[in-house]
Amino acid sequence: MLRHFFILVLIISHLSRAGGQSITVTVKGKADRSYLPETNALSAFTYDDYVSYKEKELATSVIDASGNFSLSFPVTKTTPVFLTADNARAELVVEPGKTYDIGLLAKDSGAVNMLGMTVPVELEFNNSDTSELNYLIADFSNRYEAFLEYHHPQLARKSPAIFGVIDTMKALCVTKYSKLNKAYLNTHIHYTFASLEESITLREKEKIFQKYLETKPILLDNSDYMIFFHQFFSVTSNYFMAKGEIENEINNKQNFSSLMNLFGQSKLLTNDTIRETVVLKSLSEYYRYPAYKTNAVLALLDQASKQCKAEINRRAAENLRKKLAVMNTGKPVPSFAFKDKDGKNVSLGDFKGKYIYLNFWATWCASCTQEMMLIPDLKKSYGGKIVFVSISVDKKRETMSNFLKKNPKLDPDKNNTGWIFLHCDNYKKVKEEFRVLTVPAYYLIDPKGNVLRSPAENPIDIEPILLNIKGKK
Repeated sequence: MLRHFFILVLIISHLSRAGGQSITVTVKGKADRSYLPETNALSAFTYDDYVSYKEKELATSVIDASGNFSLSFPVTKTTPVFLTADNARAELVVEPGKTYDIGLLAKDSGAVNMLGMTVPVELEFNNSDTSELNYLIADFSNRYEAFLEYHHPQLARKSPAIFGVIDTMKALCVTKYSKLNKAYLNTHIHYTFASLEESITLREKEKIFQKYLETKPILLDNSDYMIFFHQFFSVTSNYFMAKGEIENEINNKQNFSSLMNLFGQSKLLTNDTIRETVVLKSLSEYYRYPAYKTNAVLALLDQASKQCKAEINRRAAENLRKKLAVMNTGKPVPSFAFKDKDGKNVSLGDFKGKYIYLNFWATWCASCTQEMMLIPDLKKSYGGKIVFVSISVDKKRETMSNFLKKNPKLDPDKNNTGWIFLHCDNYKKVKEEFRVLTVPAYYLIDPKGNVLRSPAENPIDIEPILLNIKGKK
């Protein structure tokens, strides 16, 4: 009886893990010391969903003077994770309960360090062996890349004979790796080949649908499945969003259920979960097109966040709604605090009651500094109603302060212009909160703290708008 009891405990433990119990993962190791002048932090992220691709922070660790770091975070299943230090990015897959001892290698010395551009770097696994998942994924990737290179002429011609070759290669890989009992790896292999087949299929898309989607598990939380999914349904999405009927549906009716019914006209979208995912994909890709009213798209996403049958799609809709509303005309400006030159916290909300001409800049950005030379004259003409706020995204506040000291025309202390200079040392946060994808970036905020123009014109072209504001009572 005692033996049976322990067996029962083991079964219950296994089932609880399979049911989504969080188990801690530890990623520790050493970063190349070249990162230390740029940052002292390493963060781990994953994606909250694969439609909005909202980044979800898992943990952050200090990188000490020797480069050592340690991250611990819970996961419920095998999860793709990316590590970031400044703009460096390294990827790995973690399994619940495991510890990874890694080395974060230096960035390529020739890498272009542009704002918003990530630089991929490699990892060294110090406690890995040939049965470890990351090793196996890399091993398969090497074989797959060699296969693509060898058969490039046939793939480029989209020769019908290549499909048989792909099937043979896929069967060989399945035979080699499936015995290792790595479900994540098997899915990775399956949908890597699915994406390849889809990319060279000129017609007969239905065969791809039947082979990889129809009556198959819907894996909206799997990155490889979703890469294939977005690729396959891109034509379907483009077809529907180009129709005037859909434009009217979105801009005027703004009814998610009705939009779902229209997409249901496709025989590829009879499944509710697949259809609502394609609708969300379409809204996320077309919301910025002039034909579609942004507020109408946001209203549909708000409905979708409540009406989608799949929980992950409800979450994706809410993530999309928040993402697309960022710095959208008529929406409140984010309540985010920045540091002034003296290190004091300042929020844009502190300037309510006046218009704000806001720009994000960096000392290394030549076009930023050249255009800012025009702002003192604008301030003299329109400073009664408009506050001029310039936020630096330089890595260090001292860099901004030193630059201003060397450029007296820009230094508010020397010119008594009342021009507000602030600093943000977290570009990732600025990118999310203010949709600053590059610098310079300009916005105009109204006296109520809502976005008036996004983006706004640069200092060369903004004067007619400021003149109109000055004439208002």
